[in-house]
Amino acid sequence: MNVARYITLMLLAVLLLPSCAKNTLSKIPQISLIAFKPDSTMTVNVDTVYIEFHLVDGDGDIGNDTVSRVFLKDSRNPTTFIPYDFPHIDGSIEDPNKGLEGICLFYPVPAPVPRPDSLHKATGDTLTYEFYITDRAGHASNHIVTHQLIIRP
Repeated sequence: MNVARYITLMLLAVLLLPSCAKNTLSKIPQISLIAFKPDSTMTVNVDTVYIEFHLVDGDGDIGNDTVSRVFLKDSRNPTTFIPYDFPHIDGSIEDPNKGLEGICLFYPVPAPVPRPDSLHKATGDTLTYEFYITDRAGHASNHIVTHQLIIRP
C-alpha cells in the first residue's frame, strides 16, 4: 500500500469516527448537590435558602412543561413530596442526540419557618430536604438529601 493511500485512509477514519459517536448518557436524569445554603443555620425573614445542583439528562427532555418538575420533601413532613415547576430552559438548546447538562439554582417557596408549636416557635427547628427531578418522559432522577439546617426564629 502506498503511503499517500495509507494517509488518506487514516484521515478519513479520523474525520468519520466522531460522526459515528453515539450519545451514551442515560435517558434517566442524574443530579448531584453542589450547594445547600445557608451552610448550617438560618434566621427567619433574614436568610434566603437555596439548593444548587448539577443535572445531566441523556435525551435532554427536561423543563418547560407540566411534567418536568423538582420534587421537594421537608423532613418535618416525611410523607409528602411537593412538586415545583422546573426553572425555564431555552428550548433552542434541546437536542436528544447531545442530551442536556447544566446547573440549576432552586429556591424553596415558601422559605422554611419553625413549626407552629410553642417549643419550636421559641427555640427554633431543624430540617433536611430530600429532592429529585423528573423529565417529560416521566423518568425520575436519583434522590439527594441535604445537610441539616437549623432554623432560628
